[in-house]
Amino acid sequence: MEQIIEVKKIHGSAILHLDSGERLTVPLSLYRERPAKAGTPFDAEDYRDFMLRRGYPHALDGAVRLLAVCDRSEREIRDRLEKVGYPRLVVDQVIAKLYAEELLDDAAFAQRWAQSRAHKHGRGRIGRELARRGIDRETAEAALSQLSDEEQLADAVRLTGKFLGRTRGDFDR
Repeated sequence: MEQIIEVKKIHGSAILHLDSGERLTVPLSLYRERPAKAGTPFDAEDYRDFMLRRGYPHALDGAVRLLAVCDRSEREIRDRLEKVGYPRLVVDQVIAKLYAEELLDDAAFAQRWAQSRAHKHGRGRIGRELARRGIDRETAEAALSQLSDEEQLADAVRLTGKFLGRTRGDFDR
């Protein structure tokens, strides 16, 4: 049996430093349910089993709270849950549940994102933003194809006029 050397709480997680050199990241909601203190004996496998058994409702609640704040892609939800320490199996279950309840839809997310950004940015930048958020190329291209060429051109002309208005005739700039 191992021993806990130190417990640090940061960004929704408790990080348990064990005497074996291992670090175990535990979501704070689970840590509050089963706290572990420095200097006490610790069974890491038993704690991992506890996280697998009890993690799903906590992770689902966290994912729904994230989606309530703003629209997110699957990868954004997955990354946030894994970062705070939920096991991959639990995260996979949560993602499947969110899809089943139609709370998560990357294609719809990509379309909404593209439409909301189209008046300020071009297709290339929007495509890169979608890629950063974990949207695959085909889904991003489908969302970008919905943007009107005429609207994109009108927005580019408007933004160029706005820029030229700030230069006060200094065209070399």
